[in-house]
Amino acid sequence: MNWSELLAELEIEYANSIKEKMRAQNLLQKVTQMLSTAELSSAEASVIDRLDMMQMELTEAAKENICRNTRCPHYSKKCRMR
Repeated sequence: MNWSELLAELEIEYANSIKEKMRAQNLLQKVTQMLSTAELSSAEASVIDRLDMMQMELTEAAKENICRNTRCPHYSKKCRMR
């Protein structure tokens, strides 16, 4: 497996998807699968670190902004407290 090419492709897609929540969610799934594959195949630590950082940032970008706290005044709306 050529990790450099795969990472370059994912990073380009990542850069394009930061502002688009749906693309971020799709890319998050892809990055999560790639991270699992990298860990199972004992890829270099730098590869795993880059994938891990992408996963953390995509998780934040893909978060739903709808409040689920029943005590919050913004419940079921876009929460201003998040």
